[in-house]
Amino acid sequence: MLWMIALLSVTGALAANAYELEIISLKHRSAEELLPIIRPLLADDEMASGMNYQLILRASPRNVAQIRRLLDSLDTLPRRLTVTVMQDVDSETTARLTELSGSVSLGHRARFGVSGNNGVNVGLMPGQDSVNARIISTRSLENDHKTQQLQVTEGNRARVVSGQNVAVPQRQVVQTPWGTQVIDTTEYREVASGFYVLPRLNGEQVTLEISTQNDSLAPNQNINLANGYPVTRIQNTSSIVSGRLGEWINLGGLGQQSNQAHSTLSSRSTSR
Repeated sequence: MLWMIALLSVTGALAANAYELEIISLKHRSAEELLPIIRPLLADDEMASGMNYQLILRASPRNVAQIRRLLDSLDTLPRRLTVTVMQDVDSETTARLTELSGSVSLGHRARFGVSGNNGVNVGLMPGQDSVNARIISTRSLENDHKTQQLQVTEGNRARVVSGQNVAVPQRQVVQTPWGTQVIDTTEYREVASGFYVLPRLNGEQVTLEISTQNDSLAPNQNINLANGYPVTRIQNTSSIVSGRLGEWINLGGLGQQSNQAHSTLSSRSTSR
């Protein structure tokens, strides 16, 4: 019995030593970017590490071959994406954007669909009265709302922020041995809007890790009537969303009501 246990132990050690040590030079993607994808494919006693554009594997010949085939599709030139975020979007506009993200059949007589950023084109099928019309342009929708756009390479994080510094008066009352002293100062507070985004692609599907900021001054002439100071509304949201390239994706509401219209955020990613 002891001899059999010893033999099994030696056999297991020989199997572990049979693993190949492979050093793979990467071309377009770093090891840090690819390791989270590769490690779940390995057995418990296999290993993957690396740095910069060198990937180190200690795995069975079968798994090494599988990972090499996978790298043929993963280690490709990253695509450059244009990400557009539209803020302060009411529910009606959100519905219109959703309609603009695809094509719909209207039976056998008519169809309408989206062509790039040019809007919806309508036409009748052959044998019907001829009609050509452009209903709406996505560009005009973007111009009607707070819209920001940036270009980013997939797998990298980017940020765009714009805003202004607003003067906020500050008053401090200090009691001194010589009486009460009032100190007036001015503090500048940033009122900004923008977003951070990290896009990841899988074919024509895009996953966005996105955080948005949409600050604004309160209405009523931007003044809080109680103390005469400007009031800043702070609106932030973070989410991970997925969709197809070129389609608008609803990022969620901010929980504020205005004229019965719910404020939401929408994002669109396109590839170049």
